[in-house]
Amino acid sequence: MKKKQKFTLSNSKIILLTSLILVVGVIMLFFSIFFAPSQSPNETVLETIVEETKETQKEEIAKIESTKSDLKTSNSTEKLNTEKKTSTTTKETPKTEVPKTQEVAKAEEKPKTVTTKTTETAKSKTEDTKNTTQPAKSETQKTETTVKPTKNGKLVFVFDDAGHNMTQLKPFLSMPFPITVAILPKLAYSKEAAAALRNAGVCSILHQPMQAVNLSVDPGPGAIKPEMYSYEIEEIVKENLAEVGPVIGLNNHEGSLITASQSDIGTVLDVCKEKGIIFLDSRTNSESKARQAALERGMTILERDIFLDNIQEKSEIISMVNKGLEIADKKGYVIMIGHVWCKDLAKILSDMYPNLKAQGYNFLSLQELYNELN
Repeated sequence: MKKKQKFTLSNSKIILLTSLILVVGVIMLFFSIFFAPSQSPNETVLETIVEETKETQKEEIAKIESTKSDLKTSNSTEKLNTEKKTSTTTKETPKTEVPKTQEVAKAEEKPKTVTTKTTETAKSKTEDTKNTTQPAKSETQKTETTVKPTKNGKLVFVFDDAGHNMTQLKPFLSMPFPITVAILPKLAYSKEAAAALRNAGVCSILHQPMQAVNLSVDPGPGAIKPEMYSYEIEEIVKENLAEVGPVIGLNNHEGSLITASQSDIGTVLDVCKEKGIIFLDSRTNSESKARQAALERGMTILERDIFLDNIQEKSEIISMVNKGLEIADKKGYVIMIGHVWCKDLAKILSDMYPNLKAQGYNFLSLQELYNELN
């Protein structure tokens, strides 16, 4: 068998091979340098990144420059303000160097400026108040135009039962319209009430007590009783008139029994005719014969139309007044009777007065109505 020959390289061959490899490498490097593409994709990406970085740097530089310019403008504004302040301070400082005489003159001139300002302020306030009051005037004018005086009825208010005390009478001494008050005789305050009414200029009459149909009802002192003779009736009426007089007339307190008797009430009318005073029939009885007795004597008497306070509540009193107004609208006048002891009656009627007056109603005393009817 043949032995395998061992492959070996000599030194000269190794050197030759190495040099050959180097030559090939140099040739390849030459071709890569001179014959390769001008720009590789990696280089393009790098250039793009570089350009973006440059643009970003430019933007940041522009921002920095704008902030610098803003700072410059703010600094310049502050400088101007400080210069103005210094200029004002320099202008104000010479005031301390003004002579005392000029300072006194200026001090005297200053109040003038203040007064002008205060007067201007007062004028403006006055103008403001005028402006604020003008709407109120217009509203008043509206109310005046809405409430037109379309009524012309005559209203007569008579208040009975004065003489028990002065407290009840007091509100009726200062009513805002003419009234008539009837005074009971022979009571503790009869004379004092009569004097107070005369001093207040209030029309007054005698509230003559008379027996009622119900004999258990006591009409009070100085009353006319059914068993009296004519001369006794005449005597008691004249006595009562002398106590509370002078008065312009009389009306009956209770008296439903006496007014139903034509002879008894006729005797009372005889006294009225003799004294030249008015008789007002309170109409406590629908069977009253006062009208027939007056016709026999050729006399004109007056008659009550409305009782105001049979129910002593405000709503009821107002309701009765309204009924009286309806009578006045039809008949031309109305006579309404209340009582001095009725709580708040004077105030209720006083509160109603302006509206009733605005509607055109006329308020008369009993004497004034009698004079107009005769």
